[in-house]
Amino acid sequence: MQQKCVINEKNYEQSDGVLWKELRPSVQEFLKKSHPDWKDSDFVSYNALNGVLHTYILELVAEEEKTGKELIRKIKHRFNTDENLKPLHEQIKDTPTTYGERVADKIADFGGSWTFIISFIVLILIWIGFNVYYLSNKGFDPYPFILLNLVLSCLAALQAPVIMMSQNRQEDKDRIRAEYDVKVNVKAEMEVRMLHEKLDHLLLHQHQNMVELYQLHLDLIQQIQQREVDKI
Repeated sequence: MQQKCVINEKNYEQSDGVLWKELRPSVQEFLKKSHPDWKDSDFVSYNALNGVLHTYILELVAEEEKTGKELIRKIKHRFNTDENLKPLHEQIKDTPTTYGERVADKIADFGGSWTFIISFIVLILIWIGFNVYYLSNKGFDPYPFILLNLVLSCLAALQAPVIMMSQNRQEDKDRIRAEYDVKVNVKAEMEVRMLHEKLDHLLLHQHQNMVELYQLHLDLIQQIQQREVDKI
């Protein structure tokens, strides 16, 4: 029994084609673009269907390329417009220091070391020993060592602001480093998000298209096998 193919309008044997309702839903949607008035009983020959499938596959590939290019364009646009994604050329450098600031740093380093503590203890012991024993407590600073207390008070009064100057400079450096670390973390987080978008695109779109192409390939194999059976 022969039937007329609705695509090329030629007559074919029933075994040389399929009915509209037997086609894959995705292929039906594709055919509706050019033939919107399909019926379940309409006949499509394998010869015409192979040409349709070839066009459908090319359209899938073109659509995937278009989607991929659009995704890349959006990502490039975000890299060019988003301040958080722009390359970080900033480098943490020490700002020029004055002579007083360098002196303050050296004094703070020395004042916070065991060398200073041991040297200061030795100096105090020599001071006390020299006045008590060598000068028989009648020297320039006898007991209760008023001059020594004055020297220590002046030293503490001067050392404290010098150390604070050095600490303030160090806090400024730490603040700059912290701000830079925040920028790096924000940039890394946004790049990870865009990487997830790319992976989602691969999993959702490309995976679906690959499954669709694989199923179409199986349909073509079944078609060939059916033809071989009909010949036998």
